[in-house]
Amino acid sequence: MYEELLGYIKKVDNQYLRQVLDHYFIKDETFIRNFKGHSAAKTVHHGFAGGLLEHTLSVVKFCDYMAGAYPILNKDLLFTAAICHDIGKTKELSSFPENDYTDEGQLLGHIVIGVEMIGDAVRNIPDFPEKLANELKHCIVAHHGELEYGSPKKPALAEAMALNLADNADAKMQTLTELFKDKKGNDWLGYNRLFESNIRKTVI
Repeated sequence: MYEELLGYIKKVDNQYLRQVLDHYFIKDETFIRNFKGHSAAKTVHHGFAGGLLEHTLSVVKFCDYMAGAYPILNKDLLFTAAICHDIGKTKELSSFPENDYTDEGQLLGHIVIGVEMIGDAVRNIPDFPEKLANELKHCIVAHHGELEYGSPKKPALAEAMALNLADNADAKMQTLTELFKDKKGNDWLGYNRLFESNIRKTVI
């Protein structure tokens, strides 16, 4: 999966955005090791070793489709934002076997941590355009889509909207996958708070 993710990084042509990706995903061996083994959540979705990588790759694939279908989207910005949207989770959650919220995670959360990490990378890249840096940070800040879901800002760029849709779609489909795992038959599972609905599998 990591090799596949690197393939998407190679598709980013903008030299500044590419350097942000290289900063973490090519050059930082500690980050790479943590990213590969981390979960994407404590319980909700992708809460297993390697879950962060699997979720990130799925989100990038959704974004790849949208970039091809909707020419208004800046592919380089969208890919970079998708690959980096959850990097803060490497510090928000502890490594396995604990996989629990760190003090930093409790106090700041992965969105704020992620934006700080982007800022750290940008400051090490000479002449990085301020407008582009703010656009990338906005995509990270807004990727949960709604204020009540933890995003400090709602999406104001097409790329931020696309990222929110991709992130939400993969999180919900993976949650359903985990809920339906080992469930035989198609009995109703009861009301689910995430989906705000009673859910069941279809007859296969």
